[in-house]
Amino acid sequence: MNSNYRVRRQRNRRGLATVELAIVLPVLMLLLFGIMEMGLLFKDVLMLQQGVREGGRTAALGSTIEQVSSTVTSSAVSLTGSITITQQVRTWNVTTWGSWAPLTDSSSTSNAALSGSQIKVSATYDHMLVTGGLFSFIATDTAKTKVTISASSIVRRE
Repeated sequence: MNSNYRVRRQRNRRGLATVELAIVLPVLMLLLFGIMEMGLLFKDVLMLQQGVREGGRTAALGSTIEQVSSTVTSSAVSLTGSITITQQVRTWNVTTWGSWAPLTDSSSTSNAALSGSQIKVSATYDHMLVTGGLFSFIATDTAKTKVTISASSIVRRE
């Protein structure tokens, strides 16, 4: 009688693992995809920041707009889409900073004063969501497929 009771008890518990899996699996998959999506987003943010930092350093040395843009895109190696880059300059007017003006080129250098001025290199990039609509609540576009990330670097002209 005791062994018959154990057999019936095991038979009644057969579906328990399947029910537990059905309850826990969606939560685990959501966590897995969330970690994956946030990791890829964080990687793109770091790559964009690295590119802008390197571009700012290049701009501080008096490079042209094209050289700075090239440095930003080549330093942000893993970013596959287009990067929108803006470059601005402002000077110190004895007591206050002037307003930001677009950086322009002469023949081989930028229009930033030789010393003391500040150069701001900014960039934006559209990170495509890998998980599709699963995390569309963090998307910034109307199609809910991408997140726009941006980075800036302000450096002193040397």
